[in-house]
Amino acid sequence: MDSKIQTAIALRSSGEYTKSRALLRELAVNPHLKAEALLHIAWSYDNEGLEDSAAKYYLAALEEGLEGDNQFEAKFGLACTWRCLGKYALAKEAFKEIIRDYPNASEAIPFYALCLHNLGEHDRAMAVMLELIANHPPTLGIQRYARALKFYAHNLRA
Repeated sequence: MDSKIQTAIALRSSGEYTKSRALLRELAVNPHLKAEALLHIAWSYDNEGLEDSAAKYYLAALEEGLEGDNQFEAKFGLACTWRCLGKYALAKEAFKEIIRDYPNASEAIPFYALCLHNLGEHDRAMAVMLELIANHPPTLGIQRYARALKFYAHNLRA
């Protein structure tokens, strides 16, 4: 990973979102770094709670041809962002695609269930969660999102 991207990640982690994005925008002019820089800009906006802006950058990063883990992270980030923005139908389709294309990405399943719940599909949401527990006892993938999942467990309408 490029050292300037690492610096931008460190800035984002310390809450310096504007500085992080400024550095990433400089890197986005490099064709070899553009997609990854756009992804990190999206994460910066998401971390700051600016989901409208984040969605645009997730889409731009995907259009630039992300691959591997970065492609998954952009698709997952976009689906979660759409759900947060109340774009539940878009989010639902994105989560279904993620679960189909990345069958080992169990961390996407609880957020899909939340989306189903938001759409009023409560029985299906519960079934998805029970299937998750039965098929994928808690893993590191899910544990990475424990804080967010605990928040939503007590704030199902969020």
